[in-house]
Amino acid sequence: MDLTNTYCNPVPFSDGKRHTNPDPYILKWCGNYYCYATDEEGVKVSVSKDLVHWEYKGYAIREEGFRDYWAPAVLYLDGTFYMYYSNIPAEETDNHEEHLKLAVSKDPEGAFAWKKTFFDKFSIDAHPVLWHGDLYLFYSVNDWIGTEERIAGTCIVADRMVSPEEFAGNPKAVVLPTLPEEIYARDRFGEGQDWHTIEGAAPLLRGNRFWLLYSANAYVNVDYYVGTALASCKENLMDMEWKKYPSDYICCPLLKRNELVEGTGHNTVAKAPNMVDDWIVYHGRNAKEALIPGMEQREMYIDPLYFNGDGLLCCGPTASPQKAPGMPQIQLWDLDVTDTKMFGQGSSYYEAELWVSAKHSHMGARYGIYLQYQDENNYLEAQVSTGKQELSIIRAKDGVRAVLATMPLSKKDGICRGSFGYTAPHLFRLVKIFDSYSISIDGGEELRFMAPAAYGCGTVGIRAYFSELTVHSFALSRTALLMGQDLKYFGEFFNVSPCSISGEGILPLGTKLSAAPKETDGSYTEVFSFQIQKADNKILLHGADPAKECLLASGKAKEFSLYHIVDAGKERFLADGKEIELGLPAPEIRRDSQILFYGLKLMEYQYTKNDIK
Repeated sequence: MDLTNTYCNPVPFSDGKRHTNPDPYILKWCGNYYCYATDEEGVKVSVSKDLVHWEYKGYAIREEGFRDYWAPAVLYLDGTFYMYYSNIPAEETDNHEEHLKLAVSKDPEGAFAWKKTFFDKFSIDAHPVLWHGDLYLFYSVNDWIGTEERIAGTCIVADRMVSPEEFAGNPKAVVLPTLPEEIYARDRFGEGQDWHTIEGAAPLLRGNRFWLLYSANAYVNVDYYVGTALASCKENLMDMEWKKYPSDYICCPLLKRNELVEGTGHNTVAKAPNMVDDWIVYHGRNAKEALIPGMEQREMYIDPLYFNGDGLLCCGPTASPQKAPGMPQIQLWDLDVTDTKMFGQGSSYYEAELWVSAKHSHMGARYGIYLQYQDENNYLEAQVSTGKQELSIIRAKDGVRAVLATMPLSKKDGICRGSFGYTAPHLFRLVKIFDSYSISIDGGEELRFMAPAAYGCGTVGIRAYFSELTVHSFALSRTALLMGQDLKYFGEFFNVSPCSISGEGILPLGTKLSAAPKETDGSYTEVFSFQIQKADNKILLHGADPAKECLLASGKAKEFSLYHIVDAGKERFLADGKEIELGLPAPEIRRDSQILFYGLKLMEYQYTKNDIK
């Protein structure tokens, strides 16, 4: 393993000290990762550019007369940071007096100032989610089922928020205890109730699947673990129904203790710097060290997540050198722009993130983001006008300009009401898959449009129109995620046997689908996701020598994924969670290889270049 591109849990800090980080919550803002963590004295905050190397910044909030700051979560909206957290009065001895609060700041490092207390009851572990223009909050309470005879305990509920400061007031339970492994203490209060604990909600999205990761039991107990619950996406989050995976009555931890690490739980999920891979960020404790009552020993751990049908996979907890989170092909920081600035070469496919703000002016601000630029007469531009409060997609071909699509900068309803504060940093997410594009602002709704690829790969950049801009960060990765009708581009990556798109997936017209890669050089990761069509399904790796085949998977009964990772002279396959490692043939031999799929429908394909140049 290349040790220059590795990390080892717990993640290191720049001062060389060990820092405790219970209940880590990750916010990505202007390209930096901010970790907010539980502490007795206040909410701790640390900063990283890569999820691996961290700098401790101190306390983001400390309230006089309070202690035991639990499970902070921070939301950024239009220049303001909203922190949801719980604490208790310094003289209070009962932690069931932890009440959910709100604090605000203009700086992610703080200092945050208390704004309000939401409830006069035990309420902890908030996690905000922006969904279809509305804000929702997951949190945990005791009073939903606390007085039940059969199964009592802490559970996760959710409610829509009218604003970051006000609940709609119609909460619903989303994850309830059902398993003996969730029991924190038997006969906890001497009245015969076995107290269950479900807390620490953390969302994860892919396609039409919406997972909630949660922590069950308590970190000092042997059975403490991270579990998953799954719902199908709906426009209104309150209409979703989460079911534990694989069922309410089978315990299947995503993450639990091993001989090296214990107390593994209360996580968030963060994208790697490459904006592609999902990583679980959680707390853990060195199992080789003595557990000292009353002393905080939980530190920050990170490990990659893998998708596998309705399930998720995690190789953690790890405590030995591992491959570090993937980096983008282009990464830029802190650019002042008054004219035109090109960030770098584009690609036939990419995902990019741009954080930008403008200097205040009586004229407002106008700027264009070049999704693809050849010259002044040929380009594709996403143009922002703060006066018109509009985003316009403009295509120029041989000097002729045309507006392809428009979108308001701020919604008229939902949580994103009001004007677009252009002096605050805003996030633009750009996705290009050949001639299909999408753009979103601050995690809101996507504007999708088509534009023929007439300029080659072009360059990506930004242009200021009589405005002074700051590009706080820009990142671009060469990746493409094909789902639904975007699977029509599968043939751009493979020479395939005759097939058709049917029911949001690809089916062969014959008995099998053969796929021979068009590109085999460099380092890359591929993900294939399959739906079962026949019981006698299988996947074969067919080499240049027809006599040499490798069976990658067979006889699968439910949806699963195949990961193909080519990196540092090794080729790995992960099929339905089972790893197969092969020697890497020479590129000219690999170009003659193909993968054969029998009895399967291809539902998703993702390709990501891992070479950093």
